[in-house]
Amino acid sequence: MQNSGISSRPTTPIPAVTASAPRERHALTGRSVRLDPRIDAVRADLTDLRLADRVFAPHYAEAQAQTALAATPLLVAPGGIAVSELLPGDAFDLLELSGGFAWGRSLTDGVVGYIDAGALGEPVTATHIVSAREAALHEAPDRNAAPLAALPMGSRIAALGERDAFLLTDHGYVAAEAVRPIGEADAAEVAAAALRMIGASERAGGRSGAGVDAAGLVFLAHDVAGVAVPRLPDLIAAALTPGGDAPAAGDVVVFADHLAIMVDAVSAVHVEGRVARERLSTLAERHGAPVAYGRIG
Repeated sequence: MQNSGISSRPTTPIPAVTASAPRERHALTGRSVRLDPRIDAVRADLTDLRLADRVFAPHYAEAQAQTALAATPLLVAPGGIAVSELLPGDAFDLLELSGGFAWGRSLTDGVVGYIDAGALGEPVTATHIVSAREAALHEAPDRNAAPLAALPMGSRIAALGERDAFLLTDHGYVAAEAVRPIGEADAAEVAAAALRMIGASERAGGRSGAGVDAAGLVFLAHDVAGVAVPRLPDLIAAALTPGGDAPAAGDVVVFADHLAIMVDAVSAVHVEGRVARERLSTLAERHGAPVAYGRIG
């Protein structure tokens, strides 16, 4: 059976590269290019083997596929600040295991960083994403059945079958209405997902129903809608396709120091302390006039 991406027993991955394993050298076949270490797995001492033809590095590592078993912060450095997070069921390319931390790249949001190695397990193929603010895992296909765990919006599951409007996973049943199939894009769902997040806490690096930062809210709403977007604020701004004469529902609004998602012609959902809905004009009073707005994808 497939693993749903949730487990009560953390699995320690086999490292792709360890201190005792030699790191292979490769010749650069083309001109070295500038990469973004936030989304390209490149360090001064180690680089993803798949980048060997683009940048010179003293050592390269071949990525090993892993899956997140639980929500865990993605850190800029071991013990450092959170730049994003992995959610249950997220795929992760492991490049190095050292001191209890795994270094690599999230395949969900593309961000590179360090995570607790104990939160990783064997790779699985997710089929659905949690679209409700939170979805319960039940021991039986019944709303009154004992809850086993809670999955925040943005988590991924591997469905093994369906019974009585519930999806079966390796670790319990999830209500089918609380998830959406991965790969089904629906731009109208962006605003709807943002509205479901109202009241959620602001959290550095967060991108789930349990808490978000400004860019994490934008990413999460689009991820649930099946629309691929960057995770980081400057990359979100760069990816915008300019909108019409005025922002419309589903547009991302970029301020000099903030991000928001339009949910109708006059109001937007954003996060400052908590996720809230406010008039765009009110946001502009605090953050200045928007510098850009439009759709992504």
